[in-house]
Amino acid sequence: MTLRDELLKPIWHAFTALDVDKSGKVSKSQLKVLSHNLCTVLKIPHDPVALEEHFKDDDEGPVSNQGYMPYLNKFILDKATDNFDRQDFHKMCWTLSSRKNLEQNHIFISNDDAFKIWCIFNFLSEDRYPLIIVTEEIEYLLRKLTDAMGGSWVEERFEDYKLKLNSKRQCLLVWELISLVGSGHFSKGMDHQTLSMGINEIKKMWVQLSFWNNFSSKGRE
Repeated sequence: MTLRDELLKPIWHAFTALDVDKSGKVSKSQLKVLSHNLCTVLKIPHDPVALEEHFKDDDEGPVSNQGYMPYLNKFILDKATDNFDRQDFHKMCWTLSSRKNLEQNHIFISNDDAFKIWCIFNFLSEDRYPLIIVTEEIEYLLRKLTDAMGGSWVEERFEDYKLKLNSKRQCLLVWELISLVGSGHFSKGMDHQTLSMGINEIKKMWVQLSFWNNFSSKGRE
């Protein structure tokens, strides 16, 4: 995964969360705040006039995802380097998106564990939008999580779940994945601490894979 792809996925979640009425557009004032926050965490000099100048001919109000992309590419993604704190970046995007989408009352994991699953989802999800995780990756994640918890994989349980999933759309959005893991359906017999430790192990594996992928891509440049 390139740095641009790594950044774009969390930013997409943040942008989508700002689209309160699901119109596919976000107000310029909100985009100014988002852009400023992105520049801050990515350690990029922020030009407060650039956004206004970029959209000076757009009098139609809110800006679409496609409309924001040229600005995002030119003033943020093209200037991003590896000298930022990834945890701070992901946390900022997570905070924006989880406020609008996470139903904490319906899951049995902490906000921090939900954040870790969100990060893992971004690593495993397809490089197309809206972001989804397909059946094969769901199984891969659940198997890894089961191993990390020291449990035994129950094939029949996943096959039953897969039948239900395939009858719909054969994939999950990030909030659906968090709900699935947080429901405890695939960690029956495990206490919350064991599940939390398992999630943490998978997150650490993701960080290591991400590091080596970035390292390898740099070596090829």
